[in-house]
Amino acid sequence: MKIKRGLVLTVILLLAASSVVGAAGKKTIGVLICDFSDQFQVYMMEGMKEAAAKYPDIEFVYQDAKYDANTQMNQMENLIVRRADAIVVMPVDAKASVPMVQQAVDAGIPVISVNRKLENQEVAVSYAGSDSVESGEILMQQMAKLLGGKGNIVILEGGMGHEPQILRQQGIMNILANYPDIKIVADQPADWYRDKGMAVMENWLQADLKIDAVVAHNDEMAIGALIAAEDAGVADKLLIAGIDATPEALEFVRAGKLAFTVFQDAKGQGRASIDTAVKVVRGESVPKEVMIPYELVTKDQADEYEARYK
Repeated sequence: MKIKRGLVLTVILLLAASSVVGAAGKKTIGVLICDFSDQFQVYMMEGMKEAAAKYPDIEFVYQDAKYDANTQMNQMENLIVRRADAIVVMPVDAKASVPMVQQAVDAGIPVISVNRKLENQEVAVSYAGSDSVESGEILMQQMAKLLGGKGNIVILEGGMGHEPQILRQQGIMNILANYPDIKIVADQPADWYRDKGMAVMENWLQADLKIDAVVAHNDEMAIGALIAAEDAGVADKLLIAGIDATPEALEFVRAGKLAFTVFQDAKGQGRASIDTAVKVVRGESVPKEVMIPYELVTKDQADEYEARYK
């Protein structure tokens, strides 16, 4: 007999009704992250843990989905069964996250999204993050300026279906609509990873495409493209840029190897998500959105932004 997943979860919830999640009666906040190995997310978690240190009366449980939507769904279900008091989630996949978030809400557990909005964001109590469309627009506007409004570009996209991939690409296309002389000669996902960005760029260079600039949805892919271009001896002929302004990316910007980057405040988003979740657990009111703006970072600003990580 086929039993629906939701029914199984309900039965488990009833069986676990007398369980205690937090040690010594502490409140518990679950934190679901896409991938602990992702450089941006490492800094976001540092911000989370800095904020969490202010709340010794609350237990924080961090979980790594390794960019797998099914793994994240299982982690969410485990937190529901354990009766977490709130859940902070960076969704792996905006669409796939819909049922798991609804399950948490149906179980009476408030959900706070961080960095990426949920497809059913309206059921969450708050979002702590930035406007991904804005980041794509800043990225492409500066690249268009450096290109003088014309040239051939390639685009390295993040994981397909991921909220920032969709919205950053939207921002890029919003700007390109104003520049008919800038042509996209290739566009391919590299899933946010440096090694994949490098591999895709190697293929493009081997295909002998005429490329003037590389526009990457994040710095890790931009760095991968830079390495491939350096190996091919053409890095000095290309403009390459990404988003996040991680410390390593800032080093490349300072050295003039990356044309620029777009700062996304990883630690700020992490701190805001934890502070918001704690307020919710304590019964305080919170805004529906805690927005942190993106910022353009050029060579002469690299030191200033690097200092923000210290």
